[in-house]
Amino acid sequence: MKYTLTMLSCFLFGLITAQQSTISGVVTDKSTGEPLIGATVSFATEAFQNTGTVTDVNGSFVLKYGSEVAQGTRIQVEYLGYDDYLIIFSSEEAVYHKVKMTESSTLIQTTTITGSRYEKSLAKSPVSLSVIKPELIEQSNSTIMNEFLDKVPGLTMIDGQANIRGGSGYSYGAGSRALLLIDDVPALQADAGRPLWDDIPIENVSQIEVLKGASSALYGSAALNGIINIRTGYATSEPQTKVFATYTHYLAPSDPVKHWWKDTGYTPFKFTTAITHKQKFGKLDVVGTGFYETFDQVRRDNYKNRYRLSANLKYRLSDRLTLAMNTMYNYKDSASFLLWDNARDGAYIGWEGTESAGVTKRYYIDPQLTYYDNGNNKHKILSRYYKLSNGSITNQATRSDNLYLEYQYTGAVKELDLEYTAGVSGYWVRSNSELYGSVDLNNANLAAFAQVDKSFGPLTVTLGSRYEHNQQSNPMIFLGDSLGDLDLKEGRLVNRLGLNYELNDQTYLRTSWGQGYRYPSIAERFIFTDLGGFFILPNPDLESESGWTAEVGIKRSITIGEHTGYVDLSLFRSEYENMMEFTFGNIEGIPGFQSQNVGNTQINGLELEIVGGLKIGPVPIKLLGGYTYIDPSYKDFESNETIQAGITEPLNPGDDPNVLKYRSKHNMKMDATIYLKKLSLGIAYNRSSQIATIDRFLSLHNEIQQYREANPDPFYRLDTRVAYDFGKFKIGANVNNLTNHEYSKRPGVLEIPRNISVRLDYDF
Repeated sequence: MKYTLTMLSCFLFGLITAQQSTISGVVTDKSTGEPLIGATVSFATEAFQNTGTVTDVNGSFVLKYGSEVAQGTRIQVEYLGYDDYLIIFSSEEAVYHKVKMTESSTLIQTTTITGSRYEKSLAKSPVSLSVIKPELIEQSNSTIMNEFLDKVPGLTMIDGQANIRGGSGYSYGAGSRALLLIDDVPALQADAGRPLWDDIPIENVSQIEVLKGASSALYGSAALNGIINIRTGYATSEPQTKVFATYTHYLAPSDPVKHWWKDTGYTPFKFTTAITHKQKFGKLDVVGTGFYETFDQVRRDNYKNRYRLSANLKYRLSDRLTLAMNTMYNYKDSASFLLWDNARDGAYIGWEGTESAGVTKRYYIDPQLTYYDNGNNKHKILSRYYKLSNGSITNQATRSDNLYLEYQYTGAVKELDLEYTAGVSGYWVRSNSELYGSVDLNNANLAAFAQVDKSFGPLTVTLGSRYEHNQQSNPMIFLGDSLGDLDLKEGRLVNRLGLNYELNDQTYLRTSWGQGYRYPSIAERFIFTDLGGFFILPNPDLESESGWTAEVGIKRSITIGEHTGYVDLSLFRSEYENMMEFTFGNIEGIPGFQSQNVGNTQINGLELEIVGGLKIGPVPIKLLGGYTYIDPSYKDFESNETIQAGITEPLNPGDDPNVLKYRSKHNMKMDATIYLKKLSLGIAYNRSSQIATIDRFLSLHNEIQQYREANPDPFYRLDTRVAYDFGKFKIGANVNNLTNHEYSKRPGVLEIPRNISVRLDYDF
């Protein structure tokens, strides 16, 4: 009996030991060395399909197995946006696996964060979302982000203003319906509510995400029309230093009458250089950048001298707690003009009184904290202090500072196929400007938001909501008369609903409906200044605008040999109430323009986007392109005589006059790169139909309408490039506006003529 009990004990002990055997390791990004949190580690065998685990906040895992697992059994590691990794099972004890995962080459599975505030594949987004990698920035030799963004289908840049699918016209630098984020933190100028493209470290961009459509449910005011999220790079596992320098020479315009600098000895040029260094020092990650540019422009007396310094620091206090701080300082000395002198020999010369010049200094500090609790739920605190000082020689100086603070809680219930995020945010602005009567103006924004994504097999349902409270206060001076103490406040609830259905791993259907909301910026309500003989007038009674976007779309992955890409087709409709637009005219007997509520509007459209690569024989080609059609109109055009009198007639007499101002109905763009071993050749083409209508009052000045009538054809631009990669360094040359086509995207400003640039890149 004693012998039997002893044998039974040994058997049970051996069984328990077998059941508790483990295999362990750590999962990281192959490029950056960053731990991948929440990666799934499981046996790739049906017999053990319920045996698995996920990595913790340090990327570590411990997978238990039993004695019945055979030698050579495969263990699969999966993570969103990365290629699967296979481990071959070995029964040897104390085997520790260092799994270094590679980002997926299947573009449709690219990891994004903008659409949900947590990581999700591009394919499963319920809204239109474009993702651009930084390689194309380098190839295009773009030195400021707004130049590059014009390549994104559905996104049009008009004199530095982002216009997504016709949601915006032109607001003369005040207000934006597209919210700019830098690493998920709002980055619009506090008082004017406009994007500051100079602040983006174009030398250190890891990914650009453009969300098209109303996004206020997650991001609040200014996201009425969409999101542009610039995500900067992290420190890599190996120290890395990159330097580039580029020189651009501007040639004569095609019309010799406009060549004002011919025989003057003046040579328009631009020189830019930048450096980026990334390195890990134990638990500390460091990314530092420096940027310098000097630019003597084609437009007479216009120039730009600027430099920018930035640093991103991240320190891992423990496996669960990380502190980070991003900083930036930007200095710019520049001069520009708003309108040309005339459409002939003065097209590159400013109209007297519309010039501006001065020194701008800006900096921000972004302390951040990320904590993972015992359930691997993420707690994140984002903050930013932003200081701006715009000096001016034309009585337009501005000083503003703002504080942004946000708490996010993100988690998942894997048993229910459910992901969620919730949070609260606050945004406080104080501004003092000669444009606002040199008094302090304040703006406060408080919000709470939540979103849930629930999967029902191939169907994913997204529900989101946000409540936002806005307030502007303090007095405003107008033409020497006080308007009294203003205390403007309101609250608004906005919602979103999205569906995404996976037909198969190559095809995804989606539909969405989202509300948008935008509160007037300080500049839109309170600006007052003289501009070339007429005034920009305040409008304290300006009301907020709201709207919604509905969309149905399909995204299809395409694989050709070793290359993948996707095609995306969408139909959309947007409606806006109390739309705010700057309007020209005689306002209360004063000539000028003012931000006004122009009524209710609607935009119908469709968009086709193509992203990816193909192979012709042994030659790989990468593509980015698309076509966007919009039909923008006023809903009450027939009964609104003010609108009819305030806009020009279409250039083609038979066209419908009911078209929103400063919109092009058709836009097509394509960028292609051909790789011949170390040699690359690129071509980019952008074509838009003529802007149908503009402000009638503006068209009467400086031969603007005469120029539009003399140039009714669509505008286009053709760019070419070539580069050779020697390994450590690369040399490239670009010819922009190859055909030297003359065009004006924004009335009263002529775009630059043909120019040639040379660029050198060096990697240490």
